Amino acid sequence: MQDAIAYLKPAARIALKRASIEGMERCMQNEQAYGGAELEASGHFEPLTRPEALTEMVTERLRNAILTGLLAPGTHLSVPEIARQLGVSRTPAREGLIALEREGLVEPRAKTGVAVIAGGTPDILDLLDIREGLEIMTVRRAAERMDAEGVARLRTLFAQHQTVVENSDLAAHVELDAAFHGVIRDGAGNMRLARQLVQIDQQLRVLNSRLSRSSGWSGRAVLRDHKAIIDAIEAGNPDAAERHMRAHIERTRAFQLRSVAQD
Repeated sequence: MQDAIAYLKPAARIALKRASIEGMERCMQNEQAYGGAELEASGHFEPLTRPEALTEMVTERLRNAILTGLLAPGTHLSVPEIARQLGVSRTPAREGLIALEREGLVEPRAKTGVAVIAGGTPDILDLLDIREGLEIMTVRRAAERMDAEGVARLRTLFAQHQTVVENSDLAAHVELDAAFHGVIRDGAGNMRLARQLVQIDQQLRVLNSRLSRSSGWSGRAVLRDHKAIIDAIEAGNPDAAERHMRAHIERTRAFQLRSVAQD
C-alpha cells in the first residue's frame, strides 16, 4: 500500500493515542480487553514485541484500526507494508488479512490486492436484512434461556443508557446499544449465532461510519424498545421479545438510512 501514514489526517493521528482497545474488544470478544493495539501518533504501528500468536496479534491490530476508522473504507492494504510496520514476517501479515477477509472487513481487489470494505446503500440494506433474521433468532433464544443475572445486566445497561440519552450523547448511545445487544447474544447461549451477528454488526459499522455524526436520532424511542425487550425476556415470552425486537430493528434501519442519505 501507499505509505501507511498517507491515509491518516493529522487529527486522526492525534486521536489515535486515545483509541480504546478495551472498547474495541467489547465488540469482538465479550468485553475482554486487547492489549497493545494502538498506533503511534506518527501514524505507524508500534512493532510487536511478543513472538507468540503473531497472526492473532496482527489481526487484532488491523481489526481495531478498521473498526475505529483509522483505516477508512477503501484503504489499500499491503502485506509487505503491514509486515514492516508491525515488525513481523509476511506470513502472519498475510494470514491476518485472510482472517479479516473471512470476517468480511476486507475484500480482494483485482488490481490493488486487498482493501478495507467499502459500499453504499444497497450493501447496507443487504446487511440489515441479514441482521434482522439473526437478531430475531437470538432474542427468542434469550427469552427462553437467559438467567436472572443476564436480565440484571440488561437492567443496569438500561439505567446507564437513560443517563446518556438525557445528556444527548449519541456516541455513548451507540456504544450502549451495542452492549445491550451483546448481553442478549450472551444470554441466547448460541455462540455460532453470536459470531455471525458480531461480523454483520462490524461490517455495518464500517460501511455506515457516518452514523455517529448523523442527526435526528431518537434515543427515547430506542429506550422504549429496549425496555419492552427486557420485559419480554424476563417474562420468558419469546413471541413478545421477537415482536419488540422487530420494531427496534426497523427503527435502527430507518436511522441508518437517514445517515446514508445525509452523506
